[in-house]
Amino acid sequence: MRKIALAVMLALSVILVGQELDRGIAAFKAERWRDALDIFGSVLANPQASVDQPEALYWTTLASMAIGDQATAERSIQAYLASYPKGPRVPDLLYQKGRIQFGRSDWQGALASFAAFMQAAPSHELYPSALYWSGECMYSLGRLDEARRAFVAVITKFPNSVKVEAATYRRDLIDLEFREEELLKLLTWSHEESLRTVEDFRRKEKSYEQAIAVYQKELADMKRGAATDSDKVIADLRSQVADLSAKLGSAQADLAAAKSELDATKTAATKERLAAAAAAQQASPPAPGSLVPSSASLDAEALAAKARALDLLAFYLNKLSAGGAQ
Repeated sequence: MRKIALAVMLALSVILVGQELDRGIAAFKAERWRDALDIFGSVLANPQASVDQPEALYWTTLASMAIGDQATAERSIQAYLASYPKGPRVPDLLYQKGRIQFGRSDWQGALASFAAFMQAAPSHELYPSALYWSGECMYSLGRLDEARRAFVAVITKFPNSVKVEAATYRRDLIDLEFREEELLKLLTWSHEESLRTVEDFRRKEKSYEQAIAVYQKELADMKRGAATDSDKVIADLRSQVADLSAKLGSAQADLAAAKSELDATKTAATKERLAAAAAAQQASPPAPGSLVPSSASLDAEALAAKARALDLLAFYLNKLSAGGAQ
């Protein structure tokens, strides 16, 4: 009879622990994060709740992230991965680990976690999100070509993903950065061409001045004061000097305008990158798959503004190139 009674008591204890876990999950879904954490903590502290402790660790991670306690969330993830390496929640927790690492700017660590998640669960509903965050990591590391490929993969392979809008914005931003880089190269070339033009002008100007001095000396030696061919040559040389001076002034003005526009473009791009990075780091969803709302109109306006600035810079550079050809 005593054995039967013990077995009944044990069964009742297991049932009660299971009910406690369910109560904690209900509190989590009701967004009572701290109540949920207290309940999950009691399950983890109960030696008779070994069956439910893996789930308690998983939900502790999500509740900790919901209240912004990244340290506790990461400890819960590490405890689960160490104790239950084959557990069903491993892929989800690898994803959450990557989000935590991304939030503290550990781009390499986050990239490794997202890669492990995608390898472990290629059919998981969070796969497109992991691919997107991998692109964000590579973007932050300056690996723009790889980042662009990741964002394009999200757009083309997962057109219904919640990350398509954000991936499209990032792809367009990278395209503008590539264009900006090309224009910077062109500006550098134009600046060098401008310097060569100035140097060539000064060399020619000096030569013309020397020629004018020679002709003036010849005129002074002449006994007659009538106009000669030398007068025409001097007038022609002076006209060429004036023309070169005008072209030089125009080229220098265009170069100054291009430099000013480039500085404005760099400043806008820097502010945009900082704002995007800050928005990404602040994003910490309480549960897998949740999405921080995006500002589509603001993103579109920012991209359009940068495109207009680069168009104007291209105009100045083309004008400088045309001036140099003349």
